[in-house]
Amino acid sequence: MHSTLEADRGTVTVAVLVDNEVFGRGIEAVLGCVPEVSTVHRCGSREEYEALSQLDPVDFLIVAPPEAHWLETEGRAVRGSAHVILLVDEAATTNVTRLASMPVDGFVSQQRLTADLLSDTLRRSRRGELPMPPTLTRALLARADEPAPGTRTRTVNLTPRETEALTLLVKGLSNKQIARRLGISSHGAKRLVASIMLKLDAPNRTTAAINAVRAGLVECD
Repeated sequence: MHSTLEADRGTVTVAVLVDNEVFGRGIEAVLGCVPEVSTVHRCGSREEYEALSQLDPVDFLIVAPPEAHWLETEGRAVRGSAHVILLVDEAATTNVTRLASMPVDGFVSQQRLTADLLSDTLRRSRRGELPMPPTLTRALLARADEPAPGTRTRTVNLTPRETEALTLLVKGLSNKQIARRLGISSHGAKRLVASIMLKLDAPNRTTAAINAVRAGLVECD
């Protein structure tokens, strides 16, 4: 896969996994206006998506929460190499911490769904960022200092370099931006972030940031 969608103009394949047919057709229509997207497959079930992905490689999977529950337990095995974008309802943020802990590559608002927003979300996801609606970001920051229920504080030992990278990650910088700030290669930044996520027991960058704040490793400005 290329690092940006600009190089993939008109060659990106997207699968939409939404049970509601009307909603699914609406997303399909919006994706049809995204220049980078060449093919859109609408799937009504996980099984349908699995069958599709075995026949036609999928670059992105856009999925709604009701159909995304399996991501928490079988995510990588089912999604394959596809980048997963989760549709979120900005009016309902009661399960924001659970949403953020899901192994996905980005979030997009159902209420603000436009071709420009989808194009930007896909592009940022490809760059290693975790695109997220502002409402969800604010809700997460508001809960970051709250202790996670049923969890115990544990010691996390980071190297000085990992601590530097973590501080930048919490500020929302992408791997490429972290590499530039630290004067290292993008591959080196990717390794640092992967190590941080492993040590923080985090499936994605957002959860890593939340866990880091809760553990007192960094401060949330």
